[in-house]
Amino acid sequence: MDGLQTGRVFRRFVILGVISACAQQQVTTSPRTTATSSAISVQDLTSRLYAYADDSMMGRESGTVGNVMATSYLAAEARRLGLEPGGDNGSYFQEIRSTSTRFSPGSVPGSARNVVAVIRGSDPVLRNEYVAIGAHNDHVGIRRPAIDHDSLKALNKELTRLGAPFWDRSIPASRRAAARAEVRLNIDSLRRIRPARLDSINNGADDDGSGTVAVLEIAEAIAASPVKPKRSILLVWHTAEEKGLLGAKWFTENPTVPRSAIVAQLNMDMVGRGGAADITGGGPDYLQVVGSRRVSTELGDIVDQMNRARPRPFRLDYQYDANGHPERIYCRSDHYMYARYGIPVTFFTTGLHAEYHQVTDEAQYIDYEHLQRVADFVHDVAVHVANLDHRPRVDRPVGDPGAVCVQ
Repeated sequence: MDGLQTGRVFRRFVILGVISACAQQQVTTSPRTTATSSAISVQDLTSRLYAYADDSMMGRESGTVGNVMATSYLAAEARRLGLEPGGDNGSYFQEIRSTSTRFSPGSVPGSARNVVAVIRGSDPVLRNEYVAIGAHNDHVGIRRPAIDHDSLKALNKELTRLGAPFWDRSIPASRRAAARAEVRLNIDSLRRIRPARLDSINNGADDDGSGTVAVLEIAEAIAASPVKPKRSILLVWHTAEEKGLLGAKWFTENPTVPRSAIVAQLNMDMVGRGGAADITGGGPDYLQVVGSRRVSTELGDIVDQMNRARPRPFRLDYQYDANGHPERIYCRSDHYMYARYGIPVTFFTTGLHAEYHQVTDEAQYIDYEHLQRVADFVHDVAVHVANLDHRPRVDRPVGDPGAVCVQ
C-alpha cells in the first residue's frame, strides 16, 4: 500500500491497541502467515516483505504496538517452519531490558524483544556450536506530520541523480533549491492527474525488512534440507537496532546459548536495493561487505572464495570497511555487538540510498531478484561455515567489549 493519511494512522492505533495486552505472551497463530516454498524465492520474499513492511505494522518502532505485531509475525513463522524456540523460558522471544532514553515514556510493556530460533545441527559434537544469522526487526515508526509521498519520492530521485541523497545534510542549499524546482515542475504535472498522497508511515521495507525476510527464507531453506549442517544455526532478529543496537547488545550480554559457542555471525541490513539508481557505482551485482576480516581473516577469505565460485558472482564493495571511513558502517549495525567479543562477523548490505529512514522506503521499490541472490549467498556462506571441521580462526586483536567502537 502506498501512503496512509494521518487520521487513518491514529484510528488504526485505536483498533490495534488491544494487541499490547498480548505483548509478553507466546503467539500461536498469525493472520499474516502464508504457505511458502522451501527454496529461497523471489515470490516468497515479495509476499513476506509486503506483509512485514505493510502500513499496518506502523513502522515497527521498538517499544510500540507495531513492533509487537512484527515480532509476533516472526515468531509465528518460526513455529510454522518447525524452528526450535531459542528465547526466554522456551519461547521465541527475548525481552530486552533497557533504561535508554531512546524509548518513549509510553512504550508498551514487553514490546521491545528479540526473536530467537535454532536449527539444530546434525553432528553430535559440533551441534553444540552455532553459526548466527541476524537482521533487525525494528524501524523508526511514524512520521509527524505526514508528508506528500510523491513529492518526497521525486525529490529523492532527483537528488540521487545529482549524486547526493536528501538525508546527506552536506548538500549545498543551492543544490537542494535546484532539485526542488525541478521536482516542482514534475509534481505540478502529476497534480493534474491525482491529489497529494499524505504518508506518515516509515515502512522500512529495506531497513531492515529486507534483511528480516531474508533471514526467514534462509531459515526455511535450511530447516527443509534433508541433511542439516553439522553446527547449529542460530537465528536472531534483533530489536532496537535503530535506538543504538540495544537488542544485539542485550543478546550478546545475555545470550540464550553460550556466547563462546557462537563461531560466526552473519548480519544483513538493507539488502534489497543497490541498483545504479540507488547507489553511486551500484548495479545488479553490487554488494557491500563490511567487517569480514576484522576479527577473522579466514572468514573474509571464505566469503571471497564462495563469491568467486558462484555462477554469477557479486561485485563486492569493501570501501565502506576502510579504517576511518566517515560513515562508520562497521559500528552501525548489530554485527558489531558480536565482534566486540571476538566472534568473527560479516555484514552484508546493498548500501544507504535516498529512501533511508524515509516514508518512501516501501516494498514496491525493492529489487526482489537482487534480494533473492543476496539471501542465497548468505545461506551458502552460513552452511559452509557450519560444516567446517574447525571454527573460523580468530587472528586479529579484540579490544575491550565495553569500549566505544572505532572503525
